[in-house]
Amino acid sequence: MKNLSWIFLFSILLISACGTATTKTDNQVINLDPKQFSELSPSGKIIDVRTPQEIAQGKIEGAIEMDYYRPDFKSKVLELPKDSQIFIYCAVGARSRDAAEMLVNEGFTNVHHLQGGIQAWYQQGFPLTR
Repeated sequence: MKNLSWIFLFSILLISACGTATTKTDNQVINLDPKQFSELSPSGKIIDVRTPQEIAQGKIEGAIEMDYYRPDFKSKVLELPKDSQIFIYCAVGARSRDAAEMLVNEGFTNVHHLQGGIQAWYQQGFPLTR
């Protein structure tokens, strides 16, 4: 009976831990859904890693434009303070995920990634600016 209580308690903890939308990967990138990104990002630096053509269609207000495909992307992003909160996004999440992992590997300690990118942001009804 005592073992059953422990199994039940462990199961409850496991289920509740899996139900959260914020996830932390092994490399410490914090994944956020659009609502969480909207709530937390004003406290940090928002980085849009899309191309200028993509950004022309709209971006998150206050985002710093840093094209991931430019040869100087890494040197530009490494100019940011490593202890500042970084909130990063792209179109659907692949480029920004790679960029976020690169930042963590370079010693950044507080990197947040918008899951689903600006597409998820827009689909959830959050505003874009031009």
